[in-house]
Amino acid sequence: MKTKNDNIVNSFYKRAIFALIFISLFSSLFTYYFQQYIFYTSLADEIQLNVDKKLVKYNQNLKLSDIAMLEEDVKSIMKQIGLVVIEIYDNKKEKFFTVTTSSKKFEDKLNLISKHYNLFTHKFPISKKMKYSFVKISDKQHFLQIFYPIYKADKLLGYIEGISYVEPIVINRFKRGIFTTITIVILTIAIFSLLIFPLIYFAYKKLNAHKLELLSSNIMTINTLGNAIALRDSDTNEHNYRVTLYSIKFAQSIDLEPESIKMLIKGAFLHDVGKIGISDNILLKNGSLNKEEFKIMRSHVNKGVELISKDSWLEDAKDVILYHHEKYDGSGYPNNVQGENIPIIARIFTIVDVFDALTSKRPYKEPYDYEKSINILKEGNNKHFDGELLTLFIKISGELYRYTRLKQKEELKKELDDLIKKYFLE
Repeated sequence: MKTKNDNIVNSFYKRAIFALIFISLFSSLFTYYFQQYIFYTSLADEIQLNVDKKLVKYNQNLKLSDIAMLEEDVKSIMKQIGLVVIEIYDNKKEKFFTVTTSSKKFEDKLNLISKHYNLFTHKFPISKKMKYSFVKISDKQHFLQIFYPIYKADKLLGYIEGISYVEPIVINRFKRGIFTTITIVILTIAIFSLLIFPLIYFAYKKLNAHKLELLSSNIMTINTLGNAIALRDSDTNEHNYRVTLYSIKFAQSIDLEPESIKMLIKGAFLHDVGKIGISDNILLKNGSLNKEEFKIMRSHVNKGVELISKDSWLEDAKDVILYHHEKYDGSGYPNNVQGENIPIIARIFTIVDVFDALTSKRPYKEPYDYEKSINILKEGNNKHFDGELLTLFIKISGELYRYTRLKQKEELKKELDDLIKKYFLE
């Protein structure tokens, strides 16, 4: 059987592995896109720099009379930097002229661009910054498109758009560089994780050991407090063992979810904690209570809620403490809640609490036998108790009663401790 500590260790491993994978993926993606940005930007900047060097003398006035000379200069740099197409626009965004490569080497690239011209965006930049885009036409045909404005003394003179062919060797070099960088990043993260993992693991384990100690201490506290109240009320703490055991077994038989069972366990131990504020002459009185005494006795519900209200860990017990004296028909106390408005854990506990009270010795009565106790319970069907839950309890009550009565107090305590560990510590 797995212990709570085993679950904690497994949880740590899962979280550590998830964190390592997440950080590696995030770092890899960041590295990839950052390196890609640097690669594209450096290519674009290189193209812009070479174009600007040749065209700077035309920046002040782009005249039609200069086209022949301008085209000659443009074609000379196109060969140098792999430009296939250059388009120049005036400051009114009217196309001034287009120059295409005269190099036979790039004739097929020019045809590809013409055929797939729609793949290239032709939106004018709205700032002084250069726009660029990387276009992949086929597996081995990559083009870089740049588009940027030409300014002179903050005066817009026009725009230059260029489409350059990027050699496969450049792309392959970039991919190898990316792969190498990502590999180094992942290995660095892995090595760092292996170095720091033991420190984090032992700190995590120590923290959870303290957490388990605190949880065990809290369980012991509610057990001790509940038993102290039970001893005042019935001269024995077996009542708390039995009602808690009954509650768990009943809840398990109807497949109540584990979180609700944990709430039920806390509530079962502390259901009468408010009786700590009730005087012995009322709590231990032989015979019936008068009206005033009964009013005081009923106050133990609100006293109990008040006692646990400032403890966040005990807050789960509130539903049982507050509602376990409510009745299904709404005639209970303290708030006359009825039907399914009463939380299910309180409806479960009400049945087992009354059943144990009927079958147990109290200061004011001798124990009833099993048959008489069940008949009294049946009289409360859909009045005191939820009829559907009562029917389900009666089906298992005979076996529970016989099994529990055969057990000594220490045996009951051990079985109950094992069940509590199952829900809180495993």
